[in-house]
Amino acid sequence: MERATAAPFVPSARRSTAMDSLSFATTETCELSCVFCHFNGPNATKKAKTISPELVEKGVRQYPKGQKVYFAATGDFFQDPNAMRHLRTTIALGHPVNVLSHGQSMPPPLLDEMIEIGVREFRFSVDHIEPRAYAKIRRGGDLEKVLATIDYLNERKKLVRDINIEINCILIGDTRERMEEFAEFWRGRVEAVNFHAEYYDTLKFRNLFHVPETRNDCHIQPYVLPTGQITPCCAIMVHAHDANLDWLPNIADTPLLEAYDKLCDMYEDPNSELGKICSKCQWWVMWSDLKDGATPYLKTIRFDQKQTGFQRVMAGLQGLARRLAKVPARP
Repeated sequence: MERATAAPFVPSARRSTAMDSLSFATTETCELSCVFCHFNGPNATKKAKTISPELVEKGVRQYPKGQKVYFAATGDFFQDPNAMRHLRTTIALGHPVNVLSHGQSMPPPLLDEMIEIGVREFRFSVDHIEPRAYAKIRRGGDLEKVLATIDYLNERKKLVRDINIEINCILIGDTRERMEEFAEFWRGRVEAVNFHAEYYDTLKFRNLFHVPETRNDCHIQPYVLPTGQITPCCAIMVHAHDANLDWLPNIADTPLLEAYDKLCDMYEDPNSELGKICSKCQWWVMWSDLKDGATPYLKTIRFDQKQTGFQRVMAGLQGLARRLAKVPARP
């Protein structure tokens, strides 16, 4: 990406008077060992830190009421023994939530409990549509478990209509060449598929949708780690797994807004510990302008909006196939 970073760049944090995003990665524990995972993959240094419910509640109470809180993990959210407590507390304090999981540990009673307390946004990490290929990527995972979970949520949607289900799919292996096929697989099952470029070597990306011509600013969005440290972005969340970043603020002793301001200050200072990392990082492509309906990092295909030409053709062919199936064979 040399062409994108050659021009001089002076970072500006584009501060807001109040934070507009808050995410918690609550645990490092995961029962899978995905091939690309920096936290629990086959070559990763596995850790088992889990944030306390008290620190999660402390952070949520400082966040403007009514704004969405995102729950994921550097492991899997439902390997956190306090996952449901986090959700109950956050919703009780007036926040909608978005939950990201690999979907291996979400039986119907758990889904029913989540829906009962008000969880409406479910996002699943699924990187292939063929069971064997999925199992090679998500080592220890079973695609059928995810499909069964999604099927159950769709049954519940018959009565709870505002449930939203989405897929996160990393562009790995043959995924990029088969994006349209993958999207059609999910049609009728989910509301959207989010295709993501793959990061590697912590701070770099491959399989971008396009290469931006100029560098742009990042959007500082606090992520609270299992250690309680507050990072400004996904990149530092990943980097913190192996690096000693004791200069990061910690939610245990730093108010969220103060931490946000501190991280903005550091981002704008090329000589700060954060600024030195940012100068070598490529995650800024997450915030680049759209081109052909995608940022360099992300392309989302929604099924609850106007169809693309490809989608209209596929829907027509599928309809024709169904009609032909009903026509009796000629004697």
